[in-house]
Amino acid sequence: TEKKQIAQSFLLPKQIGQHGLRPENLRLPEESLLEVIRRYTREAGVRSLERELATICRKAARNVVEKGDRDLKLEITPPMLNDYLGVPKHRYGEKEDRPLVGLVNGLAYTDHGGDMLMVEVALMPGSGKVETTGKLGDVMKESAKAALSYIRSRTDLFGLKPDFHKEIDIHVHVPEGAIPKDGPSAGITLCTAMVSALLNRPVRDDLAMTGEITLRGRVLPIGGLRQKLLAAHRGLIKTVLIPKDNEKDLEDVPEEIRRDLKIIPMDNMDDVLREALLCEGDDRPLFCDLNDLVPLSASLMKGSGSEEQGKMH
Repeated sequence: TEKKQIAQSFLLPKQIGQHGLRPENLRLPEESLLEVIRRYTREAGVRSLERELATICRKAARNVVEKGDRDLKLEITPPMLNDYLGVPKHRYGEKEDRPLVGLVNGLAYTDHGGDMLMVEVALMPGSGKVETTGKLGDVMKESAKAALSYIRSRTDLFGLKPDFHKEIDIHVHVPEGAIPKDGPSAGITLCTAMVSALLNRPVRDDLAMTGEITLRGRVLPIGGLRQKLLAAHRGLIKTVLIPKDNEKDLEDVPEEIRRDLKIIPMDNMDDVLREALLCEGDDRPLFCDLNDLVPLSASLMKGSGSEEQGKMH
């Protein structure tokens, strides 16, 4: 909103004047301006935004000259931005349109503000390797290992064989691989994606989360909560799971955001999974006991093979 106001009040009028245009020559509707901000810039300031607006004004000025009509009126609609600015440079944070297994909406805080961070997990037959792709930093890679250690310590709860990890490789991918990603706040997101893949349970597509995880499954506080909630709101998320210790930071979040989002504080990973995972063939959050979860992948199940396949106790 702040960038939009700066662009409307200062940047666009400035560029229109510098390119020899009159205000009536060029109209950039609000929806088009938002597309420029969301898909063609990614920064905390407005320098790139001004460059993109200058490009639009330059091409508009050329149109005025080529047509020889000083009174030409141009309105740049969102579909026209491709002609003026080319293919969008960034994927604006958007959630998936349905619950999927192994895919979780995370939230990130970068130099450019808050953003949605998709985390994908795929399982393959293997020997216990954890592969990470998407230009993840060391801290984020360590978070993935911590998440797996938590799961291994809770095999009884999940109905997994104690050595389940020795039979598979886990591939963790965070899209937009050209953008470096690091920090501990994706811990619960990584863990949820892994559990979802292991149990073959879809994750709510209208939910996002942020929080660091410990080996015991505690959810620790994170930074940039305000920016992350703004990104969730922008991405049409309905529910956000945050660390309980970050409740005090909600005072800094605009009232409109707090009103539109269902923000649920969490202090342990078990509660995160109860809220995030869906029951098989259902579209409601899994508020039932986690002990009702049995992996749908029979080879990983506790008691698979020659033993009777037993449920969790």
